[in-house]
Amino acid sequence: MTSSRFISLLALLVTTAAADTPRPIFVGTARVKQHMHRTGDLVHGEEDLLKVIVKWDAIGGAEKYELCHQCNNIDEETGHIAATGTEVGGTVHEIGIGGQFECGGQPCKVLPNSPQGSNVYHLRVMKNGEFSPWSTYQNFNVMEPGTFGHEEL
Repeated sequence: MTSSRFISLLALLVTTAAADTPRPIFVGTARVKQHMHRTGDLVHGEEDLLKVIVKWDAIGGAEKYELCHQCNNIDEETGHIAATGTEVGGTVHEIGIGGQFECGGQPCKVLPNSPQGSNVYHLRVMKNGEFSPWSTYQNFNVMEPGTFGHEEL
């Protein structure tokens, strides 16, 4: 095999592998806190606001993550944007890799001013420069400070 054919074949294999980044299995937890100063006192005027800290297990080979909050145009079967929409329909947050993007050693995202009630999240991961499809949803019923697991919608 000539070196140019070998390089072409190698490029094809790398492209195919990158395009096949599997959907992440997103089993997250959410911790809900009130808006507080470092002293532990509530922030005046923000006593009714909550922040949600969403955490998940690290995915090997991840270059970065995206967490989509309240996305309503993601097809739960495929992880792609549903045929009825052209956008995810929520807010996408980019999350890097490393200590500043971790909580207790796990990847996380802190979302201040989160609404009470159902908060739905989808996760995707970038590997080899390609994003995976979006995960199935995780729903957290945010009502008061505490730690929550996923609830079915």
